[in-house]
Amino acid sequence: MLLTLTLAPSGALAQGGKPDPLHDVSFDQRLDAQVPLDLTFVDEQGRTVQLGDYFGAKPVILQLSYYECPMLCSLVRKGMVDALQDVTLNAGADFQVVNVSIDPQETPMMAANVKAATLSTYGRDGAADGMHFLTGTQDSIDRLADAVGFHYVYDETIDQYAHAAGLVVLTPKGLISRYFFGVEFNPSDLRLGLVESSDNKIGGLTDQLLLLCYHYDPTTGSYTGLVMTIIRVAGVLTVLGIIGMIVMLARKPGGPTPQAG
Repeated sequence: MLLTLTLAPSGALAQGGKPDPLHDVSFDQRLDAQVPLDLTFVDEQGRTVQLGDYFGAKPVILQLSYYECPMLCSLVRKGMVDALQDVTLNAGADFQVVNVSIDPQETPMMAANVKAATLSTYGRDGAADGMHFLTGTQDSIDRLADAVGFHYVYDETIDQYAHAAGLVVLTPKGLISRYFFGVEFNPSDLRLGLVESSDNKIGGLTDQLLLLCYHYDPTTGSYTGLVMTIIRVAGVLTVLGIIGMIVMLARKPGGPTPQAG
């Protein structure tokens, strides 16, 4: 399934063949696609890791950003942490968070500083084992970004990357499950996304009931009330049924026609 959230039509280049931030930035939804788990990165401690090291048992929240981003990336991280603080599931115990820098020039030290700040804000025990901040080569970055549909460009005029804002939730096997766009995230949506992406291996009975009542809408990146939809449809069908009955009764022949004289 492929849906696209774009800041402008993607794939175009400015005159001279240079990337144009207004045309080359997009976030394509590639639901059910497999991310390459064999990609090599470096974690915040300087250790060489594979992306697959963070998969296998728990769902994963993935953010593509860069650590020296002056505004948007930190806003996405803040929005994620704010939402997770209202979710009873815990990073490390119930899910993993993986943040990958899209700037191949960034260092593990930069990643470590952002991780420390993020953990301080999140403030939950054990989160250090559930939040990971990676750097990597251009090839690894590009392959991961392409896999999740994250298209970005470097704008040399302002020495910054132009990119979309959002999070990707993946299954323990590395399949793309859910996208949440923007810089603020609904805690209930994020929780349901994690529970659903875990194959219902986390969460409780309440979550299972909510998943029966709500369904994920990929066009909005949120969960909508399926029950309310059913009620509305049932209401429309009831009204149509009443109208049909009135029409049938109006057309029903009356009693015998009185005889003249």
